[in-house]
Amino acid sequence: MYAVRELIYIGVRKNKAGVFEKYNTMFLKQNNFDVLFLGSSRTETHFNPLLFDSLTGCNSYNLGVTGATPRIAFGVLKAYCSKSELPRDLIFDVDFHFLKYGVDTIRHFPRYFPYLNNTELLKQFNQIDDRFTSFYYDPFHALPYSNFRMLSASLHGWLGIKGKYDSCYYKGFVKTGFGKELEIFPQKKFYAYINPIERRYLDSIILFSRRNKIRLTLVTSPMFAGGKVDLLNKNDIITQINNIAKINKVIYKDLSQTKFSNDRKCFIDLYHMTTKGADLFTRDFGAFFNTNLGKDRNLRRE
Repeated sequence: MYAVRELIYIGVRKNKAGVFEKYNTMFLKQNNFDVLFLGSSRTETHFNPLLFDSLTGCNSYNLGVTGATPRIAFGVLKAYCSKSELPRDLIFDVDFHFLKYGVDTIRHFPRYFPYLNNTELLKQFNQIDDRFTSFYYDPFHALPYSNFRMLSASLHGWLGIKGKYDSCYYKGFVKTGFGKELEIFPQKKFYAYINPIERRYLDSIILFSRRNKIRLTLVTSPMFAGGKVDLLNKNDIITQINNIAKINKVIYKDLSQTKFSNDRKCFIDLYHMTTKGADLFTRDFGAFFNTNLGKDRNLRRE
């Protein structure tokens, strides 16, 4: 069973494109990117490194992963930095929705199994979900979760065949919503707030950046209608984040409402943009970066 599991995992790690090539880069390779984008699937689908790099002259990478609260994002950051050079700039997309959960599980968690040789990834994720140590050591625990998709990814890796959606990935960014547009659907309105657990990990990201002389910028990327469709206390949560940023002397920029936030062709749902929307946003963010952060982009960290 150990041998079977290792054969599956080796095949997964052989992928040269798609989500597993992204995880290869994040958790196994030695990298030297100037700018990292960190956060949830909103980060993953909103910040286009190809366009951002062309606008700013930087070398960036998108570390966004599905379902990443600050707690999960911190674990991803620590795992990445255990293998790679520290970035000069870290852009953390503060997702209003994920601030309140304090989750103890990780979405699509079997995807991470082939990468648990990264000891920092294992340590950080086991603190969130204490099954991860067992997943790492016990194939009888891990393999039942390694479903057909994992086997398919392994076969693609061994055979050198690209998957259906592999071409949608570039430097961690995922293109999405081709030819689609938002259809308004019933949505339960909610209040945003910062869970104490997530606040601690937001503080941990801030402290990690400060200790390692990484310039941290907090940003909230666009939502449809700026979040007015479903978020009841947007101004309150923005005030809280602004206060956190002010106390810690970091920049926070709320870009949830933009000139295209009411354009349905720019969104596939209330929270995620199409590639068209992502490109428009990345251009705006690139301009913001150049104006506010780019004047010393060619300087290395001291």
